[in-house]
Amino acid sequence: MVTIRDVAEHAGVSVSTVSHAISGKRPISQVTRQRIFQAIEQLGYEPNPAARALRTKSTGVIGFFAFDITEVFAARIIHGVERIVREKNCFLLFTSGVGFNYDLAQGIDFLRKRRVDGIIIAYGVRQEISPKTFDLSNIPLVTINTFVDLTIPSLHPDDFQGGKEAALHLVSKQARHPAMIAGPENRLASKERLLGFQKGLEECGMPFDASEMVMYGDFGAESGSYCFDALLKACPDLDAVFCANDYMAAGAINRAITSGISIPQDMHIIGYDDREFAAFWPIPITTFAQPLEYMGELGATMLFERIDGHNPEPSMIKLAPTLIARQSS
Repeated sequence: MVTIRDVAEHAGVSVSTVSHAISGKRPISQVTRQRIFQAIEQLGYEPNPAARALRTKSTGVIGFFAFDITEVFAARIIHGVERIVREKNCFLLFTSGVGFNYDLAQGIDFLRKRRVDGIIIAYGVRQEISPKTFDLSNIPLVTINTFVDLTIPSLHPDDFQGGKEAALHLVSKQARHPAMIAGPENRLASKERLLGFQKGLEECGMPFDASEMVMYGDFGAESGSYCFDALLKACPDLDAVFCANDYMAAGAINRAITSGISIPQDMHIIGYDDREFAAFWPIPITTFAQPLEYMGELGATMLFERIDGHNPEPSMIKLAPTLIARQSS
């Protein structure tokens, strides 16, 4: 059986240096690190996780709870989290609530019993969770698109800024009669995108009357179609529509095409979220991409800082989206 001492001798370094390289706890030169991992690969050495846990009180496992682990939002965040976790020579343990009547408290309890070093909680739909929902003691925690309380670091998409930039983009395209297809009124992301859109128009000196300029859909493509019809009926001079997601933008574009409206010559339509289909729609959709992978990377980095005992001031960080300009505007 290959031991850590064999790796050290093969790489020409001390046992402690090999240990530091594997744990990622202390800085090691890139040359030395590469030599150590080459030795590990050549010798087929496999660190004993149980022994490491006894020695360092660390299991090398990070817990991740997502309400729906199959949803694109969670999947892209996980990709970013895992990049950082693997750089630290650790692994992820996932648990999900979707379809199993499996709530957050149960998920956190499951992860704690597996002695994970820390936990990341991520929701696709913005959530505000009571700190009484689960036991917060003695476990490093970071949340993404989820707010528990100000003592826990959290990362959020800046939906207000995205809505504001949508308004500025449409005004830059000489839109004179813009409107918005918002999502459900009880969804925080949709509310913030709408407030940002209103703010952007007002900063450009354009009037904003929600009763005439806003229709509420359900984030589905069909609702984008009928909301577009309703906006056009309320304002025959309509020349630009900001949709709170790409599905509703797709529905609005389809309805505009069947109505004989030229895009973008007579109508600018933009979406949000940069879904996979947006670039391949009959008229590729201008949209906003959220920095989901970066959110995962930053969330994991913040978690490891807390695990290592570096506890910066708890913060709520908002990350702005990026405009992806395509042919629909």
